Amino acid sequence: MSPNGTIPRRLAAATALGAAVLATVLVPAGAAQAATPGQFTLCSDGYYSSYAEFPERHFATKVVNPGTCATISVTGRSKDVVVLRQANGAVIGDFSFDDATGTGVSTTGYAWSAGYYRW
Repeated sequence: MSPNGTIPRRLAAATALGAAVLATVLVPAGAAQAATPGQFTLCSDGYYSSYAEFPERHFATKVVNPGTCATISVTGRSKDVVVLRQANGAVIGDFSFDDATGTGVSTTGYAWSAGYYRW
């Protein structure tokens, strides 16, 4: 131990900095965002491109490439079915969307084991 305690202070500072960096890396990009009423955000956090289809409205989002997000405005109906698809059309999953609360969704995994989570 050094006479003035600089080594323990530096070690504590380095440990705190390392923990902060690790926490920043482990939090997914979509998780930091909050849902906004009337908005639908799709993030492709997996290793494939994806899009969201609103079959009852007869439209879909643009294809979102891996590592990017797209946000659209969706209003005028209280509930919608949303079908998440890979760029090749394969279904990832579906859920109910309420435009009064808005939502964000991230597609995850690989093309052969695709998944999603909402935030």
